[in-house]
Amino acid sequence: MNRKLARQLLQIATACALWLTTVSYAAEEAVDRTVQPSIPSTNETSPSNGQILPTYSHSNGQPAGPLIEPFDPNAPPRATIPIGPNLFWGGYISLEGETDRNYNLKSNLGEADTTLTPILAPAFAYEPNQYLQLYVNPTLEIPIAVEEIEDRSQTTELNMNLAYLTVKNVVPGARMQVGRQRFIDSRRWLFNENMDAIRLGYQFEQFSLELSVSQLNLVQRNLLRREGEEDEEGFVNYYAYADYKFGKKNHVGLFALYQDQQRLGTAQPIYVGLQSGGRLFGDLKYWLQTAIVRGSNSGNSIRGEAIDIGLTQVFKGFLEPSLTIGYAYGTGDSNPDDKVDASFRQTGFQGNSDKFNGVARFKYYGEVLDPRLTNLMVFTGGVGIKPFSKTSFDLVYHYYLQDHASTRIRGSDLSTDPAGLSKHVGSEVDLVAGYQGIPHLQTKFIIGYFFPGKAFNESWHDGAFLASVLLRYNFY
Repeated sequence: MNRKLARQLLQIATACALWLTTVSYAAEEAVDRTVQPSIPSTNETSPSNGQILPTYSHSNGQPAGPLIEPFDPNAPPRATIPIGPNLFWGGYISLEGETDRNYNLKSNLGEADTTLTPILAPAFAYEPNQYLQLYVNPTLEIPIAVEEIEDRSQTTELNMNLAYLTVKNVVPGARMQVGRQRFIDSRRWLFNENMDAIRLGYQFEQFSLELSVSQLNLVQRNLLRREGEEDEEGFVNYYAYADYKFGKKNHVGLFALYQDQQRLGTAQPIYVGLQSGGRLFGDLKYWLQTAIVRGSNSGNSIRGEAIDIGLTQVFKGFLEPSLTIGYAYGTGDSNPDDKVDASFRQTGFQGNSDKFNGVARFKYYGEVLDPRLTNLMVFTGGVGIKPFSKTSFDLVYHYYLQDHASTRIRGSDLSTDPAGLSKHVGSEVDLVAGYQGIPHLQTKFIIGYFFPGKAFNESWHDGAFLASVLLRYNFY
């Protein structure tokens, strides 16, 4: 796909976002005029933006009952149990298990890496008054190797997952956080990481604004290690995001991100983009993300573009079936020998996880391949059911093509690379099951299989398999 077409797609995407905003707002206005107002249930999404910056304490406005949000495996625990004056605690214990088989695509599913990881994650919040909150969330992880292709030491980690101070209520609608805190966006397309930062947030009715300066592992994360941790990204991030929520379930936001790779001094990418999501008509949901990246990298100019768009139709009735289609595209570089790098690159802190209509998040570019959106087109189709309100099953299919044939798939977990002779990377099928029917307990189970395409010309018929399970019990 040439760059002229990519720019046209970005222009169309921006126009679509404005059109979706108008249509969604008009549809909700029409419904509001014809439907008798009713008392909202506790499970409905609030029309307001909610908290500008996240807090996980007794007074953060969240109910103490079971979580109603989709199961997010990286979500910090809430501290809601009083243990002293203005002091609260909470936490969770969890068991994560994962097996990766045949990631070298060599027709031997007997070769596998299988790991079980028990995790203990307490959380403590101290709120001496209405202006201050201190939140601390250490985690103890003990990985246990069940199967290994190569002998690798499994190291127990005591991580300082989160530790920050929040200043709030000094100026109406504003708050500030300093310390290690969680950075996410709605689809984890930009961020899904805990970083050391100074962050300011402001909200006025449906409008919110966020400004921050952050760096990964500015302070050592693993408290059991004596030496410093290596950070391959090494970026200082200057981030600004403005969001407007309209109606009950829709939003549109603009972001700008400048990254300065100070340790190596080689990359300074600048991102500008748009995010939007919500409902169009009735139970038709949409998402739209688009961005351009400019700047420099090792003396080369960066000129990349990306778009990610999709629809989910939910059907009422027995099993609440849903149907999803999606398309994502990140530009590649057709001429690596010139001084222009036309490849889009994600931030390095992304998670690329969301849910369609289920109760569990999953990697929407594929659980096995799990690529970054660079030099890649991803066509996605999915079907899902919800037999009960807190139980869901999703079957998701992905088809992958490179923008330009390359010997690299950035971000991929596979231990082998394509030959660079074909754009056809392959396809993948994932089955995701989530269950939150028991109070305090959250479960997720995933099976994925990647079918390599002709890009892997020597072993394209030999696939890779993944199975993972996550069990978490929350204290709050």
